[in-house]
Amino acid sequence: MKKQYKFALIGYGISYSRSGDVFEAIFETAGMPGTFEMYDIAPEELGRRLTGLAQDGVQGLSVTIPYKQAVIEYLDEIDTIARALEAVNSVAVDSGVLRGFNTDCYGFSLPLHPFSQKLKHGRALIIGCGGVARAAVYSLYTDYEVRQFTVIGRTESKLPAFCESLRQRLRQIRIEPMVGTRLARTMQSGTGYDIIVNCTPVGGWNHPAENPLPTGLDWSVSGLYYDVNYNDDNRPVAEARAAGLTAIDEA
Repeated sequence: MKKQYKFALIGYGISYSRSGDVFEAIFETAGMPGTFEMYDIAPEELGRRLTGLAQDGVQGLSVTIPYKQAVIEYLDEIDTIARALEAVNSVAVDSGVLRGFNTDCYGFSLPLHPFSQKLKHGRALIIGCGGVARAAVYSLYTDYEVRQFTVIGRTESKLPAFCESLRQRLRQIRIEPMVGTRLARTMQSGTGYDIIVNCTPVGGWNHPAENPLPTGLDWSVSGLYYDVNYNDDNRPVAEARAAGLTAIDEA
């Protein structure tokens, strides 16, 4: 009898996720029996539900917004990359032991391989300062030798800790923290970016009518736009393509 695999996704407000469809296709293609469930968990229930899922025989968990950092305190071990990023997106469960990993950087990096020469030693504009933004900066730094970053937060509260954490882990990195409303002045000074990355959920399934792009953004300062959201009608992706940029999304 083939082993029955049991995986799940945990997050909050995740009804839009296609992870279940992806794993169903994987199971079918590989001829593996398995299930993949989605659990929308309120923040105050995270620890209890995580323990319950492990006891219920779940062998692996995908972790998404807003728990990529919060989940760490409930894990027994985390790998080197997850520790460097201070974010976990995958949890392996083995005999009750919970081990955290971060594969976001690998997934983020893969579509950028054709643009490696363009990105090398370039500048990046990162929108957001959460777990995905950490993975984007890490990947651009380690895989494409990008050393200069402007990181835009929707509020100033998380920016300093985000930037300082990466400065401590990535030598020679230069990070300029910025709130979106200040970007127009930077644009006027002639600063350009080799890649603009939206690492926020804004513009995605839960926020399709909102625009993550900061006021004053001039598409002409970049040739490449990357959006981590995978909704079919992504307005920023459409805007970028209409402006003549190469646009990458997660669809």
